[in-house]
Amino acid sequence: MHGRRLRRAGLACTSAALLGLGAACGSTNPGPRSNTVAPPADNVAEVSVDYGPPELTGYLNGLFATVTVCVPGTSDCQAIDHVVVDTGSSGLRLLGSVLTLSLPTWTDDSGVAVAECNQFLGGFIWGPLRSADLSIAGEQASNLAIQVIDESTYPVPSDCTGFDQSTAEALGANGILGVGSFLQDCGLACAVRLGARSVNPGVYYACSSTTAGGCQAVAVPVAKQLSNPVLFFSQDNNGAIIELPAIPAEGAPSVTGSLVFGIGTRANNALDSATVIRLDDFGNFLTQYPTNGSPSSAFIDSGSNAIYFLDSGTTRIPTCSDPFSDFYCPGSTLALSARNQDASGLVTVNVSFNIANARALFAHQNNWAFDNVGGPSTAPQSGTTNLDAYFDWGLPFHFGRNVFTAIEGQTTPVGTGPFVAF
Repeated sequence: MHGRRLRRAGLACTSAALLGLGAACGSTNPGPRSNTVAPPADNVAEVSVDYGPPELTGYLNGLFATVTVCVPGTSDCQAIDHVVVDTGSSGLRLLGSVLTLSLPTWTDDSGVAVAECNQFLGGFIWGPLRSADLSIAGEQASNLAIQVIDESTYPVPSDCTGFDQSTAEALGANGILGVGSFLQDCGLACAVRLGARSVNPGVYYACSSTTAGGCQAVAVPVAKQLSNPVLFFSQDNNGAIIELPAIPAEGAPSVTGSLVFGIGTRANNALDSATVIRLDDFGNFLTQYPTNGSPSSAFIDSGSNAIYFLDSGTTRIPTCSDPFSDFYCPGSTLALSARNQDASGLVTVNVSFNIANARALFAHQNNWAFDNVGGPSTAPQSGTTNLDAYFDWGLPFHFGRNVFTAIEGQTTPVGTGPFVAF
């Protein structure tokens, strides 16, 4: 989840609207668009945008799937619903409070238990790594490292800071299925020795004790890190496609779509006329807004529930008053246009999108999916500092489109990843 994952928790209004970007009902988005989703097949999992886990307070623009995990090599399995599908991260993470299986401990090369403090823009989650078999649709991955989001086994280290999202109420979902463009959630940076001037961000911890201070940041080789589960499929393992239909401008109570595994491996996952945007080493491309404006770093992230871009001073779009200050509230719906450019600078494509008044959208009762909500990207995030302005094409970008995410180093009919296409 590159971006913030906001929910309806604590909102005073009675609506149920989500965030969104220009699509259906008057949208002028150019380029190939699809209002259909893939038919059932063994590489297609049904996904939905809905209220979220019924016992919680609701999740705005959350894209959910059901995954099945098993004790490795056994038929002792559990299906877990309402797991967020996230192209802004890699790896499967499940709440310990919903997991009933006793999964084996995942250890480093020295045999010590490994845990992770994973930082998203909206906060962090903490918990140990466990080993599991995974199945989704007809795809399977064996002996996969997953993170169990749980603070009861090992206390949170003092250097794991920010807003704690390690509970069901804070996360708003039962887990996160990271199917982004990277092989691992950290990669080579987390494999180098820690110390002065080290590039290691200190994501992984060796836990030799269950007492406070028993977990210390360590280097972990990439083979022991949390990895993109798509890589472990026997086929269809070079990426994934999110297919969602277009929705009305006022939003929808729920939306059903498809998560299709593989790119160009079958008839149902061909790129066809999709525009390919190649990514840099950080998984980013460039977006110019307006189309003749200065470029900003950009990414596509199904785990973000709005289009987060720039700031109110730059866009001249007013933000909402509390409790909706994370969103834009223009006086009327704005038809906007931006230009996306790939990392090579050789491919550019204009994208039209709409930004509506979030407060007005949230007045629509029972709607949880919106394609025209945006907000500033420069608000303080997890930690203590602001980030530079960026363009986060969140879930609203996906409505009415088929959005491809190719994994780094994996072969496709148009070359190796990483890239996105739509």
